[in-house]
Amino acid sequence: MEAHTITEIETLAQHLREHHITYIFPYVSYLKPEGFFNPTFDHAADFVAQMKSAAPEIQILGWIGIPLQITTSDGVRTENRLEDAAVRHLISDFSNKMVTELGFDGVHLNAEMSFNDDPHLIETLDAIRKALPEGKQLSIATHALRPTEQITSIPYPIQRHHWTADYLREVAQHVDQIALMAYDSGLFFPADYRAWMAYQTQAGADALKDTHAQLLIGFSVSDENTPSHNTSAETIPDALFGIRWGLEISDMPERVDGIAIYAHWEMNPRKWELVDGFP
Repeated sequence: MEAHTITEIETLAQHLREHHITYIFPYVSYLKPEGFFNPTFDHAADFVAQMKSAAPEIQILGWIGIPLQITTSDGVRTENRLEDAAVRHLISDFSNKMVTELGFDGVHLNAEMSFNDDPHLIETLDAIRKALPEGKQLSIATHALRPTEQITSIPYPIQRHHWTADYLREVAQHVDQIALMAYDSGLFFPADYRAWMAYQTQAGADALKDTHAQLLIGFSVSDENTPSHNTSAETIPDALFGIRWGLEISDMPERVDGIAIYAHWEMNPRKWELVDGFP
């Protein structure tokens, strides 16, 4: 959204290299209730070109947000915008623009809240895939998996936006990469969050054993305390402990390709020190 000097971008690229970052997901825009993408990407093409020059080995996937439940200014409520073929076409067209005009290596789709077994999300992914030139990547941020066993100190309620392993597997067949958003668990105790992360890692890896999509386990490094993100429980050490635990108990640990950090602007030297120690 803002211009940056070549020196600033080269410094960022070197910083990312030092911390072994191979993918970045720069925020580009979101689909407003009025039916257009917020124009917050005037300098995106320059950023991508300069970053590619400074660090050609880093893949740059443009992040677009699709709020699915909206209320327009005239009070009309929509529960799932992806049911509208015109909206799916708008998203696929914008995805094409991101790679053909702005230079991104692909698209990272964040559609929330996307509910389990939604066929329209699959249709949206297929529309994007069709719109992307060959060789460009399609990535998606997915919701956490719903527990099929008690993994926390008290039974964890199944939420509508928690996905089943079957649906995660179905989505994986339509994308190149999945970033499983295992954070914002709403849990209060570190031990529960460690068990939650272990479950998400194990269940995610096992679910994708017969697919080819990359799997990244996402966790939050935010210091902001919210109803869904209790900072006394959702800490970096507890997230990484849980991921390691999940890899140990998974039958398919090789299906986890890495971790995804949300978000870069929340990081500091101490947090990087913790993350750099993984695995």
